[in-house]
Amino acid sequence: MVLVREVEWSGPLLGPELPTGEVHLWLANLCEMATDSHALSADERDRAARFRFDHHRQRWTAARVLLRHVLGRYLATEPHEVVLGEGEHGRRIVSWPDHSEWLSFSPSRSGDIALVAVARGQHVGVDVERVRTDLDFAAIARRALGDDVAGQLEVARGEDRVRQFFRAWVREEARGKCRGTGLVEPDDEGRQVELFVADLAVRDGYAGALATDGEVGVIRGCSLKV
Repeated sequence: MVLVREVEWSGPLLGPELPTGEVHLWLANLCEMATDSHALSADERDRAARFRFDHHRQRWTAARVLLRHVLGRYLATEPHEVVLGEGEHGRRIVSWPDHSEWLSFSPSRSGDIALVAVARGQHVGVDVERVRTDLDFAAIARRALGDDVAGQLEVARGEDRVRQFFRAWVREEARGKCRGTGLVEPDDEGRQVELFVADLAVRDGYAGALATDGEVGVIRGCSLKV
């Protein structure tokens, strides 16, 4: 099931309360965020230092700082104290503080934008992509999204083709993150898992989608300098 959900990107910060049945989205412009490396773990600082170009390092660091501040807000913990780990099916989890398994989260970034989704007691997946026009949409869709989507793209023209491709792409990426499988082959049985999927209006020039395996009554969004 795919729904179109208009998210009101408000200025006030969300949390720390996170009622069951709500999904909170945090949207940020990576070029305008502070890159406070003190919020990162030692491993993350080492990884950031390995980036060849400064703008890649800045965006990656800003996205990770955003994620840590979001998680710390809901867990009443300083961002640098949050310990991230890997759970079932490779999903990202909070290893510390203890008893944080109730908090599900999913980060995504593309271009200048980062997006983080959080929910209580249900898995979430979110994806954001900067829209491009220099791709062989039908060929990519046939490999990654299936013959049905590829066929629709082959008859679409101009902006419709671009819009249809990225809408399908972010939906499938969000589903894969929610399942914990990532993007899988079109005939993989994992794609048969029924999930709630919502298209997200993120920003001009970008496409976004949210997927979750639970019921969603409310989606709230917080925009930080976008």
